[in-house]
Amino acid sequence: MVYVKYNRSGGGWGCLILGILGLVAGYYILKGLFYVLYVASPVLFVLALAINWRAVADTGRDFLSLLQRNPLGGLVLGALAVVGFPVLALYLFVRALGYTRMEQFSRTMRERHEAPEAEFVEFEELESRPNKDTPPVVEDVEIEPLPEPDKPARAEQEQPKPGNTYDEFFK
Repeated sequence: MVYVKYNRSGGGWGCLILGILGLVAGYYILKGLFYVLYVASPVLFVLALAINWRAVADTGRDFLSLLQRNPLGGLVLGALAVVGFPVLALYLFVRALGYTRMEQFSRTMRERHEAPEAEFVEFEELESRPNKDTPPVVEDVEIEPLPEPDKPARAEQEQPKPGNTYDEFFK
């Protein structure tokens, strides 16, 4: 028999109260963060334009293509963008920073992989054709014919085994 010890220390109610207090604290923290974003959103938007204006233009182009593909979804997203402009401004700022980082990264990778102009690389030419369109030149080579392979005994020449009824199906 299994005995279960019931603890009456208020674990259920304590967790519920703590959870409610955590939700209330999270609400006020997010409300304060949204207020800070609301105050800083014009600055973030202007900084996004100054850092890389293509990020803002690409976001606008994506929005217009969404309006063409799905008008109802585009209108809903437009309403959310107006209501949540501080979040949109933060998104545009982060996207502009990401565009700049990607440009720096691609520039660095290009510089790393470019060979210096003064350095020559030794190579051996494998095939030389004057033009890509001309077929390669094939030299005439004497080819000896292969000997005829030994022919195996044919199955028709074999005698059928007595008592095998399935041989009738393959005739």
